[in-house]
Amino acid sequence: MSPPLQPAVVLVADPTLSARYRVLFEGIFATAQTTQVPAWMMRHFLAPPARADAAGRARTAPVGVRRVEAALLDSGALGPEDVVVTTPEAIGRLLGPWTKVVGVSSSDPLGHGMSNTTTREFSPGTLYTRLWTDRLMGRLAEARRRFGFRIVAGGAGAWQYVHHPEDAARHGVDTVFEGYVEGDGAAHLVAMVEGDEAPAHVRSRATAAEEARPIRGPSMMGTVELSRGCGNGCCFCLMADRRMGHLAEETILADVETNVAAGARALVSSSEDFFRYGAEGRRVNFERLRGLLSRMQPLRRGAFMQTGHANITSVLQLEVDELAEIRRLLAADPDARHLWINLGLESANGRLVAANGPGKIAPFDPDDWEAMAREAADRLRQAGFFPLFSIILGLPGETPDDLARTDRLVRRLGEAPTAVFPVFHEPVRPDRDGPGFNLPAMTRRHLDLYAACYEMNFRWIPRVYWDNQRAGGVGWTRRALTQVLGRAEIRMWRRRFRHLRTSLDNTSESELAAGLARRV
Repeated sequence: MSPPLQPAVVLVADPTLSARYRVLFEGIFATAQTTQVPAWMMRHFLAPPARADAAGRARTAPVGVRRVEAALLDSGALGPEDVVVTTPEAIGRLLGPWTKVVGVSSSDPLGHGMSNTTTREFSPGTLYTRLWTDRLMGRLAEARRRFGFRIVAGGAGAWQYVHHPEDAARHGVDTVFEGYVEGDGAAHLVAMVEGDEAPAHVRSRATAAEEARPIRGPSMMGTVELSRGCGNGCCFCLMADRRMGHLAEETILADVETNVAAGARALVSSSEDFFRYGAEGRRVNFERLRGLLSRMQPLRRGAFMQTGHANITSVLQLEVDELAEIRRLLAADPDARHLWINLGLESANGRLVAANGPGKIAPFDPDDWEAMAREAADRLRQAGFFPLFSIILGLPGETPDDLARTDRLVRRLGEAPTAVFPVFHEPVRPDRDGPGFNLPAMTRRHLDLYAACYEMNFRWIPRVYWDNQRAGGVGWTRRALTQVLGRAEIRMWRRRFRHLRTSLDNTSESELAAGLARRV
């Protein structure tokens, strides 16, 4: 029997990330839940814990954690026995006086993420992202008092600790790391292992995409990074000031092979704009993307390839036949009927969108934004994609006319298969971009728009969910139980909408205008 591991660096993700999701929709759905959903249902059905082997190594982990692992091992300063990726359930047996650094990744440690903030406003209870991170960090803080290691917090939610230092202190965080580890992150972690002073905050602006090395173990949901960054300057996005960079094809292909070899039936392409892979600036490069997908296709062995985000402007640079060719290269066995892709619409007012994201519509005319959204949806549908839009309520400068225009556009988009998810504005730099939007600021016009979107989603999302789970190899029983839970969620949302309508019916036009004026 081999001796127990005594790693100098232990890497772990919060429990909502360290879970056995089969398809992307499962992860999105689970991480938006609050404690109104029983804990047993969350941990045994919606977000079952990721497994670890007998030594405590995680069998799957978020791709960001895998990148940290690869960067540390490639640095040459630490070996495989020095760096261990584990799970929240297994971490206790890996900590001891030999531990120098514990790195914790979370997408939403304090519950301030834009999508989850919206859920929190509508649903009673505490977000599980926050609750479970609280518990994990409490256990780590107690262990740190015994063993003296340093706690480094990173991941997509690291910005929340920067703006809420009292919570960072409560969680025992020594260093908050924002950015990608391939810049200077690995050097900082190695220095901490060697006993150097730990900085309180490190922010790496470089995407360092070309420096990313292949992951050493399978990633959660089979996530494969294609690109990093965006650079459109949106006030609500972490990637606002990070110019897009693309991972090398060989790295991407190696990551596909690692996940498929581990039995992945579904993969997720990670990018802020799927169609911009290989692009220089904002001009898409169809041949480069097609070349990558062509090389990926045989390595996937029929695995379901899911897309994520894309920009409307990128879709409009591609002809329908080019989009159809991309869809063909993404085909799975069994294939998905509803292969969705998420487009950030934000508002029907293109000038409002451009004011909050200077590069989002460029080089197109903001006055054409509504027509652009409709055209992008039409092209995607013709090519075999399912368009899924997001809009933002409470953008700085929003007016009643903007709400009315967005409502009309949403209803027009809904005349064909479409889903639209509304979220509340939550700036990632509140010291610079001001406060976010919340339920007390909601007017009847906001609510009517919100409810219209969800009625559209109630019609389509259950079908898309079932279809994606089927393509990802999820069994019939689990799919059926998910549908039952989804129907319960629909009833909850409709009850909440009825209650809010009753409370808002007495809101006068003058009060509505005054509320909007305070946010302009």
